[in-house]
Amino acid sequence: MPHTSRNLLHGLTRTGLLIGLCLIVLTWWSGQRSWPTDAYVYDRLLTTRILPPNNDILIIAIDERSLNALGQWPWPRSLHAALLDRLADTDISAVLFDVVFIEPARLPGHDQRLASALRRQGHTYLPIIRPETSGRSSIPRYLLPAEPLRQAARGLGHIDIRADDDGTVRRIHLQGGSVPQLTLRLYEDLVTGNRVTPPDATQDILAKNSTDLEVLIPYRGPTYHYPRVSYVDVLEGRLPHSLLKDRIIMVGATAKGLGDRHPTSFGAADGGMPGVEIQANLLDGLLQGDLIQDVPTWLTSIFSLLPLLIFLGLVRVLQFRHMAKMTLAVLTVIALSTWGLLVIGWWWPPTISFGAVIAASILISWRCQATALTWFQQEIGHLENEPGIIPAPVAVPTKEWGLVLHRRMFSLKRAITRLRNTHQFIADAMDSMPIATLVVDMKGRIILPSAQAKQLLRRHAIADGGSIHDLLVSMTPEGQTAGRRLEADDLGSLDDQLYKGNDERHYRLKVSPLVTAIDAFEVGWLVGLVDVTSIRQAEEQRASLLRFLSHDLKAPQSNILALTQLQHNSSSRLSEEELLDRVAQQARNALTLTDSFLQLTTIEFGAMKKEFVLLSDVILEAIDQAWPAAQQRDIRIEHNIEDECPMEGDRSYLLRAIFNLLDNAIKYSLPDTCISLEIRETTTGIILDIQDQGIGIPEQDLPHIFDSYQRSSGAHLSMGHGLGLSLVKSVVERHGGTIDCQSTENVGTRFRLTLPSYSESPDTEDVDDTM
Repeated sequence: MPHTSRNLLHGLTRTGLLIGLCLIVLTWWSGQRSWPTDAYVYDRLLTTRILPPNNDILIIAIDERSLNALGQWPWPRSLHAALLDRLADTDISAVLFDVVFIEPARLPGHDQRLASALRRQGHTYLPIIRPETSGRSSIPRYLLPAEPLRQAARGLGHIDIRADDDGTVRRIHLQGGSVPQLTLRLYEDLVTGNRVTPPDATQDILAKNSTDLEVLIPYRGPTYHYPRVSYVDVLEGRLPHSLLKDRIIMVGATAKGLGDRHPTSFGAADGGMPGVEIQANLLDGLLQGDLIQDVPTWLTSIFSLLPLLIFLGLVRVLQFRHMAKMTLAVLTVIALSTWGLLVIGWWWPPTISFGAVIAASILISWRCQATALTWFQQEIGHLENEPGIIPAPVAVPTKEWGLVLHRRMFSLKRAITRLRNTHQFIADAMDSMPIATLVVDMKGRIILPSAQAKQLLRRHAIADGGSIHDLLVSMTPEGQTAGRRLEADDLGSLDDQLYKGNDERHYRLKVSPLVTAIDAFEVGWLVGLVDVTSIRQAEEQRASLLRFLSHDLKAPQSNILALTQLQHNSSSRLSEEELLDRVAQQARNALTLTDSFLQLTTIEFGAMKKEFVLLSDVILEAIDQAWPAAQQRDIRIEHNIEDECPMEGDRSYLLRAIFNLLDNAIKYSLPDTCISLEIRETTTGIILDIQDQGIGIPEQDLPHIFDSYQRSSGAHLSMGHGLGLSLVKSVVERHGGTIDCQSTENVGTRFRLTLPSYSESPDTEDVDDTM
């Protein structure tokens, strides 16, 4: 065995060395090129760090509100002159226009007026543009502002924004030939005038003195991240001078219809980021010294090779063990290195390095598995004589006869016999399991159910040869859409999902894949349904009890304590009679709330004693109980009982639910009104309508009226705790019915109960869930 292991290790080492050499050459070549995934990784890393904007930068936005107020774009240049005159009255640092003025003004004298305003302001920068050119085009390389404007501006610079191949703006040229970028031109004047101190990082970048200096824009946040004000507000003097003082003003279009919006690393929502905000991000990067540069191409290839070499060295040192852990560790180092370099202002594309390490891991793992399979093929012959794991009777020795083919036939017969015995052994083991367990194939067809599972399938009317999907569709999932048909591959995702069967029991679904022994090929699923009814009911009872104790029952006690504290203050002291009355009222509230809570808990979790019931008799009895209260308030109760409406249910529960609805109708109805009850039996079941002419329920409260401890915002005619309708809903649902409510304020409310008739009542077993 040591000799065999040594030979296998040497063979794998030679294979790994060959794979490594091929990947080194391929990695060096690939590192000289850009890949789309690098842009995606860059965007994701950049957008994870949202930094605060520089408060010295303020955008004056040519937005929709300004267009509505000042008219269609382009505006007369007299408006821009008026804006500069307005800004000249404030102590601002500089003004940068992201608006081109390459053509003379359409109205005479407007260029001279704007030029005069530029000279008065003294620190205004205007853009020039570099149009797309091809071949020997006669179009000039740069288009400058109109003659009087270029002479009056403090500085000129290009605002050229070029998108990457995917249409996203990530980079910008700080030097476009001999012309600086407009933001850089402004920054240089700020440094020259000692108005800002240049960071070391920015000085190092600008010291390169390249005619084609390109940097990555250090976006500090998504669109509209920088403070901005509307153009029309500044023009009309609505802003205080303190808001503009000592700020760098950047004027540009943000309205969607003006077309100056570009996709950025933060996405292209709402058309992308306005060009003026891109300039603001660039200026902020210059001021803060966090511009981002691309790592040189040759250094990118070296950085891409290092993780691959480290991975290959670890593979050999650890002798091809822990491949997955090593791969994950090296990939983590690559990711952290990429992030670290980005933080200090360098972008290193990690795609090639990721790909090289993953490819090395896959190829080496593949060769390891191929070598192991070859060795297994050589050893498989020795396994035929190994004893099986299933107990088997002692075989009677028989003399083999015939050719080699015949002996192989006898070996096959013995293997088939062993397979049948194994199948029976597994079936017996399954039947002895205490939970419902099923073996299903990849399509969900039930292959082997346990004894407990067979009982569950019968209760849910699943025929022999059915599928696990039929069973799950007949149950109610928690947190998913009921009755949704599952795909075959969805079973694994349902592990630990809770279901409620039509037998009112809760089950936790446990799913495990069944795979072959050699190639780990999935051939089916082992599905278990663990009955967790008692656990769920205990959790629900505990949660309900805690909510009751911590919220509702504590309120009357707190009120009583507050009353006693008032007595210590002579100014707020109550008379003894008033104090006793109020304490008694709070005690009665606590007793009433406790009684309602116990009734709701009993209905939700107690056992139901179902029997044959005529619902018409129950309604008449409920009317008799409610009649005194109705008479006291001069309210009539009318009923229209067309059928006797037989059904199977718990008479006491049904009586309490119907009485609660009548009692609510009486409480929230005005005197001299009518409450009507109508019951009829239809083909779909029994329908009971209870209609009043009361104050109604606000529309916004309707979705929550059946929740525990919820009361309508319009329920001011009567005291309550919000448990009555929750109790009614629990009774109806436990009888397999539904309840809905329609209400109009100051008109009335109608509750409709739909219950199964006697012939349609579910054949449920009485279950005593006493905790």
